[in-house]
Amino acid sequence: MSGGYYTGPACPLCGGAIDFSIYSAGEQVCPHCLRAYIATVFTPPDPYRRPVESLAAAGPGGAVPCGLHAGNAAVANCARCGVFMCILCSIDADGQELCPGCFDRLSAEGALWTSRTQLRDYRGLSLGVGLLGLFCIAGILTGPLTFYLVYRGVQQRRKTGENDGTPSFVAASLLGALQIAVSCFFLWSMVQ
Repeated sequence: MSGGYYTGPACPLCGGAIDFSIYSAGEQVCPHCLRAYIATVFTPPDPYRRPVESLAAAGPGGAVPCGLHAGNAAVANCARCGVFMCILCSIDADGQELCPGCFDRLSAEGALWTSRTQLRDYRGLSLGVGLLGLFCIAGILTGPLTFYLVYRGVQQRRKTGENDGTPSFVAASLLGALQIAVSCFFLWSMVQ
């Protein structure tokens, strides 16, 4: 943002302008600072495709007023609280239509996946724990932890629609299996 006005999509690290039309969900590299970041593509709806219908134009034959904008006709109910909403109030999040109040409340609680601004890097965590476990005796504990982090990373990838990272998860799984095997061999050799 320059001067307080939104100028379009920008790199979260350096603020350089980016062309969002070439991006997809997942890890991206900024063309300006050449640093990597995780991106989620958001395409807002075209405001001209769904015009706001006034209550007067809808006619007396069953039009219901919006709970927040009394002059606008309601087009949906909030999936959480049931309040009537006009097209301006309706927020589609995680496959449900929510009013602004419920959206804010659920976002603050972290209950909406689409409103999260921070994600754990399970791919990096699984590789890190996988490598760390090779250099310590606690591989019997870090091996299963590596498998758990791989599992969570695969789940996260499915939710966000990412397509990259499979080789990293395979490598982390192999490291986890190697940790368990080396730890079991070490423990077995101590007992003998």
